[in-house]
Amino acid sequence: GGGGGGAGGEKQDRGERPPNAPDEDEIERRIQERNDARRKGDFGRADSVRDDLKARGVVLSDEKGGQGNGLMVTSWRYWHD
Repeated sequence: GGGGGGAGGEKQDRGERPPNAPDEDEIERRIQERNDARRKGDFGRADSVRDDLKARGVVLSDEKGGQGNGLMVTSWRYWHD
């Protein structure tokens, strides 16, 4: 027999969600908001979104996308003090 495999929906290990942390939907929305601010050159706003999330137990990290086109991909994970 055998036959396995499947869609690689590997879930990122984001750690345990702290009690006061926003849920994934809200985090994705805030990341979108931050990206919009950065596109407009409003880096103060972008920083405040990041700092706000960090205060609530979510760390953002920006990485270059795999396409080599300079696109930034923002991933996130929960963290605890």
